[in-house]
Amino acid sequence: MLSITDINIYTPTNFCKVMGKYGSDKGHDNIKSCWHNYTLIYHKLFNHLINNKLRIFELGLGTNNLDVPSNMGIYGIPGASHRGWKELFPNSLIYGADIDNRILFIDDRIETYYCDQRDPISINNLWNNVECLEDFDIIIDDGLHEFTANVTFFENSIHKLKSNGYYIIEDILFEHIKLFEDKMKEWEIRYLNLEFQLLIIPHLTNTNDNILMIIHNKN
Repeated sequence: MLSITDINIYTPTNFCKVMGKYGSDKGHDNIKSCWHNYTLIYHKLFNHLINNKLRIFELGLGTNNLDVPSNMGIYGIPGASHRGWKELFPNSLIYGADIDNRILFIDDRIETYYCDQRDPISINNLWNNVECLEDFDIIIDDGLHEFTANVTFFENSIHKLKSNGYYIIEDILFEHIKLFEDKMKEWEIRYLNLEFQLLIIPHLTNTNDNILMIIHNKN
């Protein structure tokens, strides 16, 4: 399990710099300027893998359309994190999905698709796309930040995680910690091959949702 004492929250990493460069809210080389500092954790987990040929999937492209729940505001940059992953992992394929069809895009080594994470049928349709049939090394849920939506996507997607892969749920609210703790106990019984960690990350200003659930397929 990852120990938060191993993380220096005041020292930016290459993950912070790249994500900040593309306008992602996962981190920034100016630690104080970004709402989250997940990039410190991702550097610790994934920096040794950056030259590997991975399949990385992130739910949520970061829509800037205000009529969509969990939008990034008018100054959001759709696809920012996906472009950051592309630069950080130059030999990997990057995939994504979002409920907002208007921001889907295709780029070199990036493919994105429609998905409503509250709907198991929609999730199943996502995984039935030809490019998504193969499993993933990293899956990140940065979509709709609601407990039931997170649970629905996890339970209909965890089978897509490769052995020794990581599944991460971002932006967990402090007020939802007890819900996730109870759900973790249920999942630990149901998914014996997985180990779960709820990580509250120290932050200089964000006391609202700077929390990750890290799930490791230990098989």
